[in-house]
Amino acid sequence: MLLLVKGIERLTSVRLAEILTERAVVSSEIITDALYAQDKHGEPFAQVLMSGGHITEWDLAKIVTENFNLPFLMAGNYHISEDAKKRLPKELLWKHTMVPLDVFGDVVCVSMPVMLSFDEINRIQKEHNCDLYPYVGLPSENKKVLTDMDKTYPQWVEQEQKRREEESKKRTANPPKAGGDWMSIFDQGEQAVLGEKKKPTPPSPPPPAAAKPPSAPGAPSGMSLFDEGDKAIQDEKKKTGAAPKPPLPPAPPKK
Repeated sequence: MLLLVKGIERLTSVRLAEILTERAVVSSEIITDALYAQDKHGEPFAQVLMSGGHITEWDLAKIVTENFNLPFLMAGNYHISEDAKKRLPKELLWKHTMVPLDVFGDVVCVSMPVMLSFDEINRIQKEHNCDLYPYVGLPSENKKVLTDMDKTYPQWVEQEQKRREEESKKRTANPPKAGGDWMSIFDQGEQAVLGEKKKPTPPSPPPPAAAKPPSAPGAPSGMSLFDEGDKAIQDEKKKTGAAPKPPLPPAPPKK
């Protein structure tokens, strides 16, 4: 398949999230929740932001057009060819809120609901053997055109909305268990760190006792060399009595 638009491989929800964060257009908490909803429940990232009122479709379309170098087009202003209407299944068009505009050989021009990710575009191309040339469009405008193309589209949208609401109720009634989603990994890590801090520090072992000097051979246990030497001197004094006084020096000779 051909990459008809230069740099289209950068067309991802993560890259769009980075741009919105850098511009401080949407809070990081909202962006994180939208990415999570897309990853776990299959809800398109851009659609979550717009349906939640966090950014208007016009503002988001402007950001996508400027940062991904994609052309903007109002689907209602284009005369849709009959070949384009038949080229892709209507269920596929409805699922992605995508309007077919024209066909040129294997190239199918389409209006996106602001943005489809590169992975989605690539999947459609492989499954339907075509090359998509995407235009940035508005979801509200695309819905009007899809309704004009097939009057049963609003009924399908209503059924799809009910299905999503029921799934949302089930998720609310049965929240995921701890550790069951990717966010809990960080919570568990934080709890482990806090638990480690709360553990009492074990007491330090007492310092080793100083080694006693070895006793002289035959000396009583615990007697040091100095004690043994002093004892020997005292025993010698007892045997000889008082120590003899040193002799007086000789008198000097008389003149």
